[in-house]
Amino acid sequence: MGGSLEIWELAEVAESLIRHDYATRESLLRFVDLENIPYRGKCLDALELVQPGSDSPKETELRLALVRYGLPIMRPNCVIPDVRFANGTAVTLDLVDHAHRFGLDYQGDHHRTDKSQWRRDQTKLSRLTAAGWTVLPVTQLDLSDELHRAALAMNVAYSLSRIDGNPVAVTTPLSWHEVVLVHRRARKSGLLE
Repeated sequence: MGGSLEIWELAEVAESLIRHDYATRESLLRFVDLENIPYRGKCLDALELVQPGSDSPKETELRLALVRYGLPIMRPNCVIPDVRFANGTAVTLDLVDHAHRFGLDYQGDHHRTDKSQWRRDQTKLSRLTAAGWTVLPVTQLDLSDELHRAALAMNVAYSLSRIDGNPVAVTTPLSWHEVVLVHRRARKSGLLE
């Protein structure tokens, strides 16, 4: 698939394999390193983008789209400390910046068409807001093209800036090579697993 998929799509496939317990990032790195596969460099670059914890391909796409606009790498699927549903279940967000108490929640179509899911989302949002969190909902429209991804990145930057009063810059889209370098530096400094 290395030849037919974009680098971010390869990262989505790798994270799906990890999510469904078919592989680990380490086992995929060993496979690419040991086997004679075409597009080895591209596959290794895609594995640099992989973060365990993603719950869906859209969450991976969202995370990578934001990094591509120069925003910080956020943690996927984090439990929010001290925020729970009435039944005691922990509240999670799809992408989290703990330092800013900021998160993004991807809302697939079932979030608006399933009555109980919609109600659960409203409860989740109100509990997070009461606990001092800023949460932006994200839909497929936000990821649908470059114009919408840029607008999403600007909304995220604006929200982060409002939280602590410091400006957060948005860049023009980085090349995938530059995004790989961002992840490589983050991994070397211990910010990524």
